[in-house]
Amino acid sequence: MKSHRGLGSVSWLFLAAIFLGQVSGQTASPLILIQTIPVPNWTNTGATQANLDLFAFNPRTHVLYVADRTNHAVTAIDTISDTVIGVLPIPGGGSTNGVLVALDVQKLVVTDGKANVFVYDLRVPGLAPDAYALPGVTGGTDALDYDPLNQTVYVINGNAPYFMTGIDLVNRNIRSQFQLPASPELMRFNPNDGLIYQAITDGDNKGQGKGLYVFDPVANTITAKYLTTDCTPHGVEIDPVSNVALLGCSPGGQVMMDLSNGGAIIKTFASVTGTDLTAFNPNTRNFYTGSGSNNIASTGCPADSSKNNPLIGVFSAPGPGQANMVGVQCAGRAAKGPGVDPINNFVYVGTRQYPVDPNSATTGQAGVTIYFDPAPRVDANPGTRVTLSSLDGKQSLGSIQFTTAQHRGLRVAATLRGVAPGAAVVNVPTSLGNEAAPCFINSDGTGYCDGPLLGAPMLGAPVLLAVDGAPVGRGAIQ
Repeated sequence: MKSHRGLGSVSWLFLAAIFLGQVSGQTASPLILIQTIPVPNWTNTGATQANLDLFAFNPRTHVLYVADRTNHAVTAIDTISDTVIGVLPIPGGGSTNGVLVALDVQKLVVTDGKANVFVYDLRVPGLAPDAYALPGVTGGTDALDYDPLNQTVYVINGNAPYFMTGIDLVNRNIRSQFQLPASPELMRFNPNDGLIYQAITDGDNKGQGKGLYVFDPVANTITAKYLTTDCTPHGVEIDPVSNVALLGCSPGGQVMMDLSNGGAIIKTFASVTGTDLTAFNPNTRNFYTGSGSNNIASTGCPADSSKNNPLIGVFSAPGPGQANMVGVQCAGRAAKGPGVDPINNFVYVGTRQYPVDPNSATTGQAGVTIYFDPAPRVDANPGTRVTLSSLDGKQSLGSIQFTTAQHRGLRVAATLRGVAPGAAVVNVPTSLGNEAAPCFINSDGTGYCDGPLLGAPMLGAPVLLAVDGAPVGRGAIQ
């Protein structure tokens, strides 16, 4: 664990004591409060009240990016010192809705709430972004996620007509576009099958088609719909080991769904509602909900001046078909997020007021509140190898070893056979997220993959081998 310069008078010895208290049952909170850091121009109320959306973390630089609507910008937080190190206004002064870091190509992708997407090259600071005006989009560019198999970021918009638009970050063009059947929210790439799982609220039809829709980026179409009855899903996260998804719902309780069993609902957690955004930490395998509109008082969290009981819900998926609620951490008014630093297991939540005050909206501090998750670390027990087979399991395609290079961390070292020639890549779920390594295929179907990893391979998680963006092989990390 790092030495955290932003803690002030709070020592790690003190945090360890709190953690021991949690283990012994002295408190039900699964997270440890660190501090709330101020953000330029953020206030409790009024025109400059804290207003934000998605978070994105870059493990190469330890920088957390915030979609900062108050400043019409992307705000950068150094997660070592936990201070704001920059506020980057976006072109045109839009409402910054989405931020995403494409780790392998080191691109920062930003949506402006209008019809545009901006892509910054993090390797060349100060370079003007590539700008993409999305065809047919009338406004509301919003959530996004990255497919490392084809190096394409997929973006949705919140104003009808609704589209899933793919932007190729390598060839720097709009790759594809598909019109969605109903209003969308967050989506997630699933490393188990290479598909994208899209939360649909279907607000235009009073939620009749709400649920989780499965988008195939190769076929450019919806292939399945997992409808929900009570949950209106806004957020979705996927644990690659269990292939279980958490749906962040509002209204409705939070839902755990088995993606390997046709979207069967494993469990609904009725004690937490009012969720907008969600996050997953691959280094703890914990899910987090930003439940700023939660109104279930039985959670024990105090009410704010809006009569909500804002909190962060913490959940886990121990195994396939299993679901668990770890607990709740009380949060600030209008809690938004979370963002996650999986290197040090810190959780970041934007707030207009911390602590909450049931009688006033102008007390306390606006900013980003930081919590530590003391859950066991995945990177303490990484996997070492993979046996690759064709998707139907009938043909061996080779093997992967995760080797240690002196002073350079882990590397992917794969030997392949029986693979059709093309642009190939392997995706490895690690303690930091999805990490891709390039492969080279000869005309006779033999080849190899080689590339560095920042994180530790997750035991039991799937590795996908793709050629020209389409999955062709799979194996579990052992």
